[in-house]
Amino acid sequence: MFDLVLISNEEKIYEGKIEEVNVLTDIGPISILPQHQPYITKIKDNICIKKPKSTIENIAITTGFLYTNGARCFIVIEK
Repeated sequence: MFDLVLISNEEKIYEGKIEEVNVLTDIGPISILPQHQPYITKIKDNICIKKPKSTIENIAITTGFLYTNGARCFIVIEK
């Protein structure tokens, strides 16, 4: 597991441990897992978060940015 901080221009939506996050970028879908190489990208349309105990949450978005360093993932979105 790794840490996720998900914020919008209005509020903090989620902060906590997750197992995986899936996003859609301009070049296609990507999955971020623990120990992912450092990465930054623009994202769009939808975020799928796999939380502990395999609960899944989908969040519809307009646009945003994702950054990960392998231990933490930061996502800033516009809803």
